[in-house]
Amino acid sequence: MYRSVELSPFGILKSKGRTKVWKTSLIIPALGGSFDVVVHGTIEGPSMAQTRMFSKLMDHSDDWCGKVAPKVVEFIRASHIAPPDVEVTALNVWTLLTPELIEVHEGHQYAHGESEPGTNAISIGYLTPWTEEQAIQIPFLNGKIGRIYSE
Repeated sequence: MYRSVELSPFGILKSKGRTKVWKTSLIIPALGGSFDVVVHGTIEGPSMAQTRMFSKLMDHSDDWCGKVAPKVVEFIRASHIAPPDVEVTALNVWTLLTPELIEVHEGHQYAHGESEPGTNAISIGYLTPWTEEQAIQIPFLNGKIGRIYSE
């Protein structure tokens, strides 16, 4: 049995059975395109804190890519994700990455110690063209960009 709830800014979220995991898809042009969105919420849907945090992400998405691009480039270079012959810059990094998944967590446990208890971490995932085994995760914590990692 599928359940659904309509909630701004998520749109229509769906869940199966009694799970607390809610799913939707959103096109967010400022973040690069189409994402699957997974919310680890409550039996009724996302919590108020999760909704507020996701709204904050959406409210700041227009200037988000410009602010995070240098950090993503630095991470790609330091991690040697891109082949040596590929030049990755703040100007071209978003053309190289493919939007994949935004995950809204129920707590701060996915914040690598950067977020305070009682807050919700959001991870924004992008696939790279160089490997299918590694995605770049950009955490959004309390309105700020956290430490980028790969998964």
